[in-house]
Amino acid sequence: MNIFSIFQNDFIYHDFQPLYFLGEQESLYAYEGLLRNTQNENAESVFQSAIKANILYKLDTLSISKALESFAQYDIKDSKIFLNIYITTILHPSFHSFFYQLMTKYPEIKGRLVLEINESSAEELWQNPLLKQSLKELKQYGVWYAIDDFGQGTSSIKKSIEFEPEVIKLDRYFAIDLAQDEKKQRFLTFFSRFYGNDTLIVLEGIETKEDMQVAKEIGITIGQGFYLGKPSRLLA
Repeated sequence: MNIFSIFQNDFIYHDFQPLYFLGEQESLYAYEGLLRNTQNENAESVFQSAIKANILYKLDTLSISKALESFAQYDIKDSKIFLNIYITTILHPSFHSFFYQLMTKYPEIKGRLVLEINESSAEELWQNPLLKQSLKELKQYGVWYAIDDFGQGTSSIKKSIEFEPEVIKLDRYFAIDLAQDEKKQRFLTFFSRFYGNDTLIVLEGIETKEDMQVAKEIGITIGQGFYLGKPSRLLA
């Protein structure tokens, strides 16, 4: 694949996967926009190609723009939208002007956007003093942010304390065979008690009814996974 072909019209698009409140009756909370392309290339490989070609910022901002364009076409009242973003994009000198234009174009998104930052991003990026300031400036648009794939990195707890995210998305590892794994159950019980009052906890990768039920009993706030809904195009 020629990485520069991503800028052709309609080469990339987004599927959307639902996130649900795990209360007595599951209710829709949000959608996560997931990058797709017409050549069925793996999204991660597309981003890695963009990094090598030094066009990651262009791809990341294009992805965000197209996801919001798709999402804004549908009357999904009150639902939040989760979008992945690289820390280097947030730190880019042109990002805030880009974001201002985006919020001007899609004012209905204000207060509903959650930016997901991968927890395993390079440590030096997390330690950049401009990151906290940049995230603080995004608050004027009602933006939340989430630490994604929490538990993959070596300093997860430190990041969650220092950055105080509104949302923590637990790595799907914790959902796999949760109903049979007592150690995972004990960890998630502790985790939900430690963070639950101040932070929304999302458990990714829920693929069975049994795992969902245990997550609910433990006190996990929000679930995401194939059992609850697969990624797909939004329908009118």
